[in-house]
Formats: sequence, structure tokens, C-alpha cells
Amino acid sequence: MFGAVRRAAKLPPADAMRPEPPANYRPALLERTGISHLLSHSFRIAVRNLERRPVQAFFTVAGLALATGIMIVPNCFRDSVTHVLGFQWDVVQRQDITVGLIEPGNRRAQHAFAHLPGVLAVEPLRSAAARISFQHRHRQIGIQGQPRAGQHSRVVAKGNIQLTLPSDGIVVSAKLAEVLGAKIGDELRVEFLEGKRLVRTVTLLGLAEDLAGISAYMEMDGLNRLMGEGDVVTGASFTIDSAQKADFLRALKTVPRIGWVAIKESLRENFAKTTAASINLIQMIYLVFATVVAFGVVYNNARISLAERSRELATLRVIGFSQGEVGAVLVTELVILALCAVPVGLLLGTGFATAIVTQVNTETVRLPLVFTAHNYAFAVMVVTIASTLSGLLVLRRLNQLNLVGALRAPE
Repeated sequence: MFGAVRRAAKLPPADAMRPEPPANYRPALLERTGISHLLSHSFRIAVRNLERRPVQAFFTVAGLALATGIMIVPNCFRDSVTHVLGFQWDVVQRQDITVGLIEPGNRRAQHAFAHLPGVLAVEPLRSAAARISFQHRHRQIGIQGQPRAGQHSRVVAKGNIQLTLPSDGIVVSAKLAEVLGAKIGDELRVEFLEGKRLVRTVTLLGLAEDLAGISAYMEMDGLNRLMGEGDVVTGASFTIDSAQKADFLRALKTVPRIGWVAIKESLRENFAKTTAASINLIQMIYLVFATVVAFGVVYNNARISLAERSRELATLRVIGFSQGEVGAVLVTELVILALCAVPVGLLLGTGFATAIVTQVNTETVRLPLVFTAHNYAFAVMVVTIASTLSGLLVLRRLNQLNLVGALRAPE
């Protein structure tokens, strides 16, 4: 801005009052390919004007590309969270209800649970607090002891393949292995923080894929042997007949040793509700921002073009161009710019989403990169609608163009 003011101040008055030289209307590069006879007059005029103003065209494309790209990010978050919900509560956790005991008990508790009303299947659980170390790195977590091939809280590897827990050895989440710097076959140091507080060395035999937290899994009998304990359980998971769910929960209240109850559907709904509220707010902010950017960029480009070329457009009307053909010149320019900007914007948005999602992945939660056709289509639709409304507003001003005033020679 200051450079433009400086150049204007240095301009000699005689040069400043001299009429603007005629624009160069040589054929555009596209016309020189030999297909000019296939192009309409409006299209050729539009292409020539864009070629004469490459900097203005570049910034218009950049603005529209940015508006398209920023719409990819919140929808990518939404799709990623939807994937996490499906993976965590449909693929991994297939039980309906999980309960924990106040104090560890024996397997007889499983038989008592099996006789509660509505129980279709029950699987015992064993959880033990421990510090897992490898070399100089360690994490304090709860080792989950489960049946060898349990169907409730499943241990899933890459590709949604269920792992069968080995009788000896440990399976940890891929993220925990990454944090510890360990790989399959390494010996992990396990220091139990309860019971006899034994310290053991266990071989890492598998990696599980999970998207929330860091976990370690062992076959339940193997975990009990490693801790030097007998046939101990700390909880159970249930598959319940939905028609008898209320009866089951009432009966569960009469069991004195129950410490906590987790209902999968309630956990899922609360997580989805909380996350959806945050994502909806983010999406609304991005939507407003993208709409304002697209509308403003297109409106600014078209208004500048209309102001600078009013004499040229009026001349086209006088020599026989219809109002629709003159308007087609401006519309064609906007369409060409939009067609150039949208693919760039989709690539830009994909890069933005990839960088952001990769950076926010932590030990607590890991979002996968999910890009859907709906995501891209929504971004294109928002930019298209905003650009169309802006273009229509400028065309309305074109219809009000004063031909006599525009053609009057400057004094």
C-alpha cells in the first residue's frame, strides 16, 4: 500500500493525466493452440483478460483454494471420530456391560454372574496395576488379563484381526511399544504395584492396534501365574438380552461385591455427545470463515474487474453484444478461476488435515486419517454456493451499468 502511494506521489502530473494506454488484446495461449474456432467470443475475451492480469488471477485462485481447503479439516475430524467410535465400541469392545469387584475374588464369582437374569454370555477379567519398563523408558498402566480368545474386550491387530493371547508373554498396544522403543521379541521388565509386588521379565509377543490410551494384555491364567496368585478375577463383562436389561441391572444392585458398572451404550453416547458438540462448534467457525473468504474473494475480484473494465464492457454492449454475453465474460472468468482453485484447495485441505491430525495424536487418543467423498463434496459445495451468490451480486451491478457514462471520454 505504501509503495503504491509512493509511486503515485512521484508520478509527474502530465503522465498522471494521460489516458491509460489500450490493453493488449493479442490471442491468449489457449487460442494459439489452434482451437480458437471452437471457443465462444465471451470465453476468448475472459481468457485474454486473465492472461493480462496474472497476479490478480493468482491471488483469486489462492483465496478460493484456501476457502476450499479449510473446510476439509473439521470434516476430517468428524470422520475420524466416527471411525474411532465404530472401532472402539463395535470392533474392540463387544460386551454390553462391564463390572468390577471391590476386591479380587475367585472364579466362583463368574458362575454367580452367569445366573443373573438376561445374561447371554459372561467373561471374567483380571486387571493388575504395573510399571512396564524397557531400557530407560517406562509407563505405569493396568495390565488386562483376559480369556485366551475372548469375544468381549477383544485384542485386535492391524487390519482388525483378532489376536489370540499367548499363555506366556505379553501383548501391548503399538503406541506403548513406540513410547518404550520396544519391538516384538524384546524382554520387558514388569513391576507389579499390588499383591506381592513382584518384578518379572516378560517377552513382548504381539502388538495391538487401539485408538485410545496405551494398554497391555496377557492371558488371564498367565497373568495370575506371573503374579504368584491363584485363580483370581477382578471383574467380568456381559452380553445381555436387551429385553431383560432392566432386570439385570436391578439384580446387579443386590450383588454386594460390585465396585463399579460400565454400560457401553452410555459411555458411547456420552463420548459422542461431548465430541459432537466440540466438532460442531469448530465446523461452524470454519464454515463461516470459508464462506466469508470465498464470498469476499469472488466479490472483490469481480468488482475490481467491473470497475476497471466498465468502458470495455459498455463498448461490447454498444457493438452488439447482448447483456447475457457481456455478463458471460465475467462469469467465465470466475468459473475458470474456481476450476483452477478447487483442486488446489482439496490438495491443500488434505495437507492441512494430515498435518493437524498427525500432530494431535498422543498417548491418550489417536485419530486415524479418514478422507471421504462427502468431505470433499461438502467443501466444494460451500465454496461454489458462496462464489455463486457473490457473482450474482456483481452481475446485478453490471445490469445497472450506465453505457453513456462509461463510454464518455475522460476530459
